[in-house]
Amino acid sequence: MGLAQFFRRDIPGLAAGPDDADLVQLFRCPCTHGPYLERRYGLVWRQAAETERAERFLAAPPEVPLLRREHELPEPCVLHPEEVDTYPWAEDDTLPALLIARIDAWDDAQAMEHGPDAPTYQGDLSIPPGWRVGGFPSWGSTGPIAVDCAACATPMRLLLTAEDYEMDGGSHSWVPLEDRDPSLRGMASIRGGRSVAQPTRLRFGRDRDLHVFTCPAGPGHPHRWVLS
Repeated sequence: MGLAQFFRRDIPGLAAGPDDADLVQLFRCPCTHGPYLERRYGLVWRQAAETERAERFLAAPPEVPLLRREHELPEPCVLHPEEVDTYPWAEDDTLPALLIARIDAWDDAQAMEHGPDAPTYQGDLSIPPGWRVGGFPSWGSTGPIAVDCAACATPMRLLLTAEDYEMDGGSHSWVPLEDRDPSLRGMASIRGGRSVAQPTRLRFGRDRDLHVFTCPAGPGHPHRWVLS
């Protein structure tokens, strides 16, 4: 079941695939696997020029098997990429210890001054919610995890993140102005309801993000995914 596809011409920071492929597609098996009913994901790299010269295209995507839950079937969406600056998750050794201490002190000072509506580094300044390419992974559920290539042990690079919601109550600063009631904060401020906050309708685990990693040393090495 297709979840997303990205062209490098639309996202200049998109890492190149094997043989300099410039189109990447993300798929998820509609069935669960193993005793823990895990999901399995796959990446397919293609040359965009070759796909656009194809002689025959599918008029309609293949039908998926009967799904147990509505949020397992994606809602078709068109992406409008926007480039933003992001910063690492601040925990363990993702940043120098002294810098993390300064961030924690700043968060505490903001909470004392602004109460429950205070901005935070983690929620408002470092990593935006939603679907994103590149940047840094968020580790809200698991804490930071070392992700190394199974083929060569090189630390892997985040290719893309898929998330349940494009915005949430803990990331008010990332809500687009056109979708926000300026007199309110958090989820209450989002205009448009679910269609705006969850346009893809998908969910990944229980309030988790799907991070897909690739190897910078070998684009053809197996990718890895982490739910965090």
